[in-house]
Formats: sequence, C-alpha cells, structure tokens
Amino acid sequence: MRWKKTGCIFLAALIWVSGISASASNIKSLQSQKSQNEKELKNIQSQISGLEGKKSALSSEISGLNDELTETLLNIAVLESDLADKEVQIEEAQIAYEEAKATEEQQYEAMKLRIQYLYEAGSESYLELLLTSDSMAELMNKVDYAEELQEYDNRLLDEYKAAKQAVIDLQKRLEEEKSELLEMQEQLEEEKANLQSMIAKKQTEVENFNSLLSAARAKASEYQQRIKEQNTQIKRLQEEAARAAAAAKAAAKNSSKPSNGNSGDGAMGNGGSSGDGSSGSSTGSSGSSDSGSTGSSGGGSSSGASGGSSSSGGGGSIASYGLQFVGRPYVLGGNSLTNGTDCSGFVNLVHAHFGISTPRQSSSLAGGGRAVSDSDKQPGDVVCYQGHVGIYIGNNQIVHASTPSSGIKVTNMYYRSILGIRRYW
Repeated sequence: MRWKKTGCIFLAALIWVSGISASASNIKSLQSQKSQNEKELKNIQSQISGLEGKKSALSSEISGLNDELTETLLNIAVLESDLADKEVQIEEAQIAYEEAKATEEQQYEAMKLRIQYLYEAGSESYLELLLTSDSMAELMNKVDYAEELQEYDNRLLDEYKAAKQAVIDLQKRLEEEKSELLEMQEQLEEEKANLQSMIAKKQTEVENFNSLLSAARAKASEYQQRIKEQNTQIKRLQEEAARAAAAAKAAAKNSSKPSNGNSGDGAMGNGGSSGDGSSGSSTGSSGSSDSGSTGSSGGGSSSGASGGSSSSGGGGSIASYGLQFVGRPYVLGGNSLTNGTDCSGFVNLVHAHFGISTPRQSSSLAGGGRAVSDSDKQPGDVVCYQGHVGIYIGNNQIVHASTPSSGIKVTNMYYRSILGIRRYW
C-alpha cells in the first residue's frame, strides 16, 4: 500500500516536472522571438523618425522656396505694370516728337519764305524803306524791325530744334529704361523657372519619403502585431503552466492521504511546497510614433541702423562714394564693389564703408531705417522698388547696380514705380 502511494506521488511529480519543463521551454523560445521582434521594431521606429525628420526639413525648404517664388511672381507683376507704363510714355514721347518736328518744319518753311523775300527784294527793299520813311528815326526803326524779325526767326527756329532734340533725348532715355526693365523681367522669369524646378524636385523627394514612410510604418505595424500575438501566447502558456502545476500539486496531495481511518502508520507529513515555475515577462509593446520632428530653417535678418551720421559728412558722402563705382559689374549675390555685386549688396557695402549696418536683401531694406517722403529726400537715402534698390544722389537720380549688361550706373529715379524711400544715415 505504501509502495502504491509512493508510486502515485512519484508519477504526479514526474508529470508536473515534465509539464513545467515543456512550458518553460516554449515560453523561453517565444520570449526570445519577441525580444528579436522588439529589436527590429525599434530599428524600424528609428528609421521612421529619421525619415520624418528629413521630410520635415524638406518641407521647410519647400516652404521657403514657395515664399521666394511668391516674391518673384510679385516682382514680375510689378515689372509688367512698369513696362506697360513705359510703353505709354514712349508712345507719348513719339507723339511729342512728331509735333515738335512738324512745328520746326513749319517755322523753317516760314523763315525760308521771309529769307527768300529779303533776298529777292535785295537793295530795293532798303531803297523803298528810305523813300517811304518820313525821317531818319523812322528809317532806322524800320531797319531794326527787319533785323529783329530775322533774329526772331533764327531764335524761334533754334528753340524748336532744341525742343525736338529734348524729345529725342527723352525717347532714347525711355528706350534705355524699357530695355533695363525687360532685362530685369528676363532675370526674374529665369529665377521663377529655377524656383519652380527646385520646388518640383523637392516635392518628388517628399513623395519618395512618403513612400518610404508608408512601407516602414507597415513593417512596424507587422512587428507590433507579431509582438502582440507572442505576448498572448506567452500569457496563455504561463497560465497553462500555472494550472498544470496546481493540478499536479493537488494530485500529489490527494495521493498522500490514507485510504481509511485505521492506518497504524503515522500520518505522512505533507511538507512539499510547490514552487511556481512560471516566470512572468514584461510584455509592453511599443507603438510607432507618427509625429515627425519638425525641422526649422532660420533666416537671419539684419536690421538697418537709423540715426547717427557718418564721420565723413552724412548722406552726401554716401552718394559720392557710391558714384565712384559707376561702370563696375553687376553680379548676382556678389559682395565686391569693384569686382561685382547686386543692387542690395551695393547699398549694403556703400553704407558699410561708413560703419552703417543695413539689411542685405532689397525687401528688408524697404522696411528698415527711417521712412522719408519724396519731398524730403536727400542724397544718401535708399530708393526702394519692388525687388530693387538704389542710392539717391540728387537731381532726381540714383546710382545703383542695375543689370548684368549695364552694371553700376546712374538712372532717373522715376524710371519705375517707387515703393518708398528709407534713410539709414
């Protein structure tokens, strides 16, 4: 009887140990697989974070390029308006030229008739004047009148010629200004095309990032699902192991009890305490984050000093210094007054010579310094146009880095519409 009881206890223990061992082996294997999946998930999430960061930085670049494109389109629109005004001015100048030319020709024909009359009349005219004059004073007055009439004709003809030449000069200036505006427009159209090309390229890169992110997120979701399933399996095996251990313990306890109440043997102590072989595991699954790190592109803006005069005599010195570089080349983005610079660089470098800080961009120059009215403008002030700037030198003229073909030159300040006038000295 004792042998049977011992056998039952041994068999229950053997079943319990075998079950626990098998469950532990399965749990360990699943935990190892889960650990590998969690490692892969972490790598995928790191890739997602990197892709989102690059995409965010690229989106910021596109935003900046779109701002530049908007500014360029605005500059083109203003230039087109200025060109339309210039065409009207040229047409008006042509009409004025035709009128001046006709007036000159009329005066010339009238003068020719008078000269012909005097030539044909010759001495007879003076003889007639002598015979018809009542006195020497009257004779002299008639002679003086004839001479004054001839001088008047000559003077009037000279005035008409000067007026016609003035119109010719105006036409030439307007054509030069139109040519300058057309060159600016061509530059802006090229800049617009470049910006549009860059934006399209960047947007294609963003689409590529979107595709990579979509694939990475799908992979992350797959690993998350695997980890979730493995957590479920591990939990189930742990619960089964716990139930098996409890059942084996209960079976062993029941087997150790006496079959009847007359047993002479002492009660066998049940000192076996079953240890729970199940080992818990922390199964927290980490989800992927969809929020990208936002990249920011900083644009430095320098603010111009407004106040204080230069040690060399204020605005007049600024204008005089700027005039020294007339004829020097225009170079987009250049920073040399002798080797080449653009319009805003020219203003910036000329002011810097006198220790005056100004912004480097034309749009920023139009908002810095101190506003000055047209009636109060002085040499050295900055005349601001849409996308362009120059330095006022007096007599309604500016010196500015104009275009690649004309370089730094002097121009009538009203050659295009003015946004405002700013003073930095």
